[in-house]
Order: sequence, then structure tokens, then C-alpha cells
Amino acid sequence: MSSADVSTHTDARTFSGEELFAAPAERTFAALVDPDVLARCIPDLIASQRVDERTLQCTIKPGFSFIRAKMKMTVTLDDVDTARRSATINIASKGIGASMKVQCRLVVHEQNGASRVAWEANVVELGGLIAAVSPALIRGAADKVIHDGWTALRPIVEK
Repeated sequence: MSSADVSTHTDARTFSGEELFAAPAERTFAALVDPDVLARCIPDLIASQRVDERTLQCTIKPGFSFIRAKMKMTVTLDDVDTARRSATINIASKGIGASMKVQCRLVVHEQNGASRVAWEANVVELGGLIAAVSPALIRGAADKVIHDGWTALRPIVEK
């Protein structure tokens, strides 16, 4: 099953969309709130370590012209509600001359034996040199990371 909508933009720092998976909603949600599964889906990942059941620390090396150095990233799962199949994922990244915080909210819905993930990501903070990067470059980079992450998750969930 392919994605329903890769992403839409309400402004330069907000992204949203829906993804369809040929898997039950419970399986899809369980994967989305499992730090070990998330680590397998992070583009440009060099290393990761699960800190606890809701926290993942990673090292990434983004392949973007405006970020060439390694970055440390912490992924924290908050507000995990298994009954409603909703969660918030907070991502904090920091590297030489750049920092960023992103908050992603998602809800997984059952849809005829498959699942639909409605999501919205907000860049809540950009610091250092990355703050001066044009919104168009940020959007392009974010779209690529979002697309690559969903593409990596698909075979894990739909197995």
C-alpha cells in the first residue's frame, strides 16, 4: 500500500500528511512507539542506543549541503496512548553550529483491516547556522527525511 499523502505544508515549519499501511492499526502503532523500530527508520543514522522504553539517542550524518557535520539526536516518545493509538514524538538534534527541535503528533486509525496514520510535525526551534537556511531548503530536506522514514517503516510494518 502506498502513502496517501507524503506531506503538506501550512507554513515553512509545519508538515502534515497521512500514510496508509497494509497492516492492522495495532501493529502499525506498536512499531511507531518502539524506539528500536524507529532507529531502523532514521535516515542517515550512524549509531543508536536505546536509553529506556521511550527514549533513543542517535548519531546521524545528514547528507544535506547546509548540514555536513555529525549531529546528536534524542528521540523521546511522549503522551503515548495505546487505547487511542496516539503519541507525540519529540526530536532534539544538536551538532556543530546547528540545533533543531521537532515535535510530531500522530494518530493511527483502523481502516478496513489496514491502518491510516495521520501525522503533523512542527519545527519548534532552529538554532545556530541552520536558522539562517532558507525555508525552501528546510522544506526540501524535511520532505526527503519524512519520505525516507516512511519508506523504511513500510516493510517492517507490512511484513
